Amino acid sequence: MEEQQGKIQVGGSVGGSVTAGDVAGSSSSHVGGNVSFAINELPSSSEADKPGIKELLTQLQAAIEADPNLSEVDKEDALKQVKELAEAAQNPNDAEMKNKAKTADRMLGRIMKSVPQATKFLEFCNNLLPLITKIFGF
Repeated sequence: MEEQQGKIQVGGSVGGSVTAGDVAGSSSSHVGGNVSFAINELPSSSEADKPGIKELLTQLQAAIEADPNLSEVDKEDALKQVKELAEAAQNPNDAEMKNKAKTADRMLGRIMKSVPQATKFLEFCNNLLPLITKIFGF
């Protein structure tokens, strides 16, 4: 596996900023690349002062990758759910995509509850998941 190093700086009006440290050669870095690709397929927010789904999912991805209290398995699982949300956001009014988003939301909630010491992840999920799910109308 190719080693990747880098920093991700994500900021916005929701939840402040998160800096993801080095993610060297981990399985979550591979999943993270797939998540980034799925997120980048989404349109940017049309309102400069209000984050859209792309910006919210980018912040959530960075929070997951940056949280030292999440195990690699938990990070990989959480990133897969962010990818599911990004894919569902391509067509948020479609019933199948809404179900996909609901499942991802439930899975992220379960991961949150199983890792209470993951403070950055928990903080971002508490702030971002309601905004994300609002896009899907639930």
